[in-house]
Amino acid sequence: MLLAWLVLHWAILPHIDEWRPALERRASAQLGVDLRIGSITVTSGGWIPAVEMREVVLLDPRGREALRLPRVAAALSARSLLALQLRFEQLLIDAPQMEVRRDAQGHIFVAGLNVDAVQRPQNSDMADLAGDWLDWLLLQREFVILNGRVRWVDESRAAPPLELSALNLVLRNRLGKHDVRLDATPPADWGRRFSLQGRFSQALLKRPGDFKFWSGQLYADLPQADLRQLRRHVNLPFELSEGDGGLRAWVDIEKACRNR
Repeated sequence: MLLAWLVLHWAILPHIDEWRPALERRASAQLGVDLRIGSITVTSGGWIPAVEMREVVLLDPRGREALRLPRVAAALSARSLLALQLRFEQLLIDAPQMEVRRDAQGHIFVAGLNVDAVQRPQNSDMADLAGDWLDWLLLQREFVILNGRVRWVDESRAAPPLELSALNLVLRNRLGKHDVRLDATPPADWGRRFSLQGRFSQALLKRPGDFKFWSGQLYADLPQADLRQLRRHVNLPFELSEGDGGLRAWVDIEKACRNR
């Protein structure tokens, strides 16, 4: 294992940008959509090398830009050798721009990828691909998004697109435990900056990405929101035609199937 780590650190990583075209082709084939990488560099020395990618672009099946990542920084973990799988101590994405879309049939697409396929075993190819990527993400020590911008398009409601800016996300994973925090700023006429926080645990011997076996608590804090705008994007548990106010909520989740 030590020899493999030395080969990775001293022979492979310093020349990784030379393999960029091959990496693009391999990633595009696995994802089923086109991936473009501007550059790849190793940004630090020592025993824990860090890799940085610039201008990563993902195109949806129609050739539209669905995801742009100006900078991705990753600190490799020595656990990669023990697990025989790529693992990171921290994976940081700086200033991403992404579209999340729900089509008229209710299917969710993130950066052009069908997220619903994870929960549809009959769509085996897409389910395996999306599930593998989600499981891998939930095995990384820390995943961070800074200053992101997300555009939410809901074709099933015929609602105007909603754009969230200055989005920060922190996801920490430890031995079946998952802590997450999301902060984002909606448009000025929609409300003020809001926060979502959650602490969850997954069931033993289950895939990390199988959310129906998660338990934990979710906390939401919306200091101010225009309920008329909110109703255009989510179903509210009460009838109200208009109003403006704040909202705080704690939701207990038991194996993702019962709220208390």
